[in-house]
Amino acid sequence: MEIVIIEDNLEFNQKICKYLNQVLIENNLEWKIIAFSSYNKELKNLIHNKKIKIYIIDIKIGSYSGYDICRQIRESAYDWDSIIIISSILNQKENFISLRLSIFTYLSKLNQFEENLKESIVHAINILEKKKFLTINKSCQVSINDICYILKEKNSKYCFIKTLDENFRIRRSLKSLEKDLKLRKIKNYLLVNDRNIKSSNKNTITFENKIKIKID
Repeated sequence: MEIVIIEDNLEFNQKICKYLNQVLIENNLEWKIIAFSSYNKELKNLIHNKKIKIYIIDIKIGSYSGYDICRQIRESAYDWDSIIIISSILNQKENFISLRLSIFTYLSKLNQFEENLKESIVHAINILEKKKFLTINKSCQVSINDICYILKEKNSKYCFIKTLDENFRIRRSLKSLEKDLKLRKIKNYLLVNDRNIKSSNKNTITFENKIKIKID
């Protein structure tokens, strides 16, 4: 998974990268750090690549407001799972915008920045790590990223789960799985994971592992 830094002050950008590397090494975490000093096409493509990320966004990026980039993440890419952290010289939280864009926290660059950054990043990673797996039973968990689709079994309290490599059954409602996993519902009986879809048409969805499912 990725931590994306968006900071136009190059010295501060490098400082964040260096400190985050230390935090990741200390906590034995394997996350990729990607840094940007401006809003460009590469960053736009990254925002829309459907992967869950942690963003550290400066409140002002050149002519852009950091909130403009937040809107790209939440509203344009429709990514409400990634975690957004705002950094600013000002120690001010804008409550209405924060709630609307689901901002995780604000960090002041002038007030214990490194200490607060470490605490925020570790907390954010712990939240996302817990979201990464679906518990099938006491001895089995499934990576959410590996799920292709979930199918409600007819006249049953079970759902069928198809991953890239395996099949599972779970005694849960489709509605509860939709809420917890944030997968897309395309029929009353079917959830799909967009990240694993290779192609689709009106009648068929083909996944990255070449498995196909017909849509009635």
